[in-house]
Amino acid sequence: MITTLSISSVVFVGDIVEYAKKLSAYSDSNVKLLIQLGALNLPKMLMEILPFAFLFGGMLWTIRVNKNRELLIMRTSGLSLIKISIPIFISSFLVGVCFVFIFSPLISATQKKIQKIELEKLGKPINSLLVSNSGFWLKQGHDEGSEVIFAKKLDTKSMNLIDVIVFRFDKDNYVKEKIKADSANLSKAHWYFNNTKFISNNGEVFKKEKFKIKTTVTSSQIREGFSNPETVSLWSLYSFIKMFEKAGFSTNKHRLHLYKLIFFPLLLAGMAILGVSFNLNAISKKSLNLGLFYMIIIGFVIFYFTKLISALAISGKIGLILSAFLPSLLPIFFALFFIIQADEK
Repeated sequence: MITTLSISSVVFVGDIVEYAKKLSAYSDSNVKLLIQLGALNLPKMLMEILPFAFLFGGMLWTIRVNKNRELLIMRTSGLSLIKISIPIFISSFLVGVCFVFIFSPLISATQKKIQKIELEKLGKPINSLLVSNSGFWLKQGHDEGSEVIFAKKLDTKSMNLIDVIVFRFDKDNYVKEKIKADSANLSKAHWYFNNTKFISNNGEVFKKEKFKIKTTVTSSQIREGFSNPETVSLWSLYSFIKMFEKAGFSTNKHRLHLYKLIFFPLLLAGMAILGVSFNLNAISKKSLNLGLFYMIIIGFVIFYFTKLISALAISGKIGLILSAFLPSLLPIFFALFFIIQADEK
């Protein structure tokens, strides 16, 4: 708890500074809004923070029990270092399970709230995609308003929409007009519509062979399904993946996020006993500082290794399950190595 709160406070301040830079160009930015955004982003950052909080927490626990000679008493009473580490492993694993089931849905809710604030306060366009049995719904926003595009069919390879209906909204979310088109194609930051029919609010109808609408949507965004994995609740993530795969979209990011959530308790448990495994036999301040230095180095290695294999997994170079499992396996492997080595001394 001490290490989690300490690292969280540093990350919270860093987030406030980052949001202050983003909001510096807006006159309505204030401290209350900065604190709100920082607090809303904190649950997401906990997924990055907790493994290292448990790593340092395990290290502090080892320092404390060594200082009070509690570890020496446990070992002289016949307990091996592996048996001493088991309760820490189990309790860390249970904390990870609680985090996945409680905080994961909270993360999706807070990330959606951040997007809503960015839309209202910053005017940042938010694009979204929905797949249903009737077809595809695409929403895109911009400074002048927004458009909701419906298509019965979507070819993700050619980015071609078939049987299209477009509802155009102004800044106040009032419908300006309705557009029907036989087809539409995404190219060079524009939607190009063919054989279009315009229907105004007064019921006036006129036709136009070609028509285009500016967009910030890219073909890669459509193929990936728009939604960030963090904005999808744990309870609906699997069904989301199945639905989008059936529609022909790439779900590598979402599958990787799901597998990371599954292995997250194991990652926390591994990082906790990795922290415990350092300096089990430290008898001097010099060896203690050296162990702390090694722990920080290994912590950074695991962090960057996780980022690297995640990028490789999303690009299809390695398996998604393997890339989610390896960051959990490495700390356990290192921890067992150090614990067995210390137990033999």
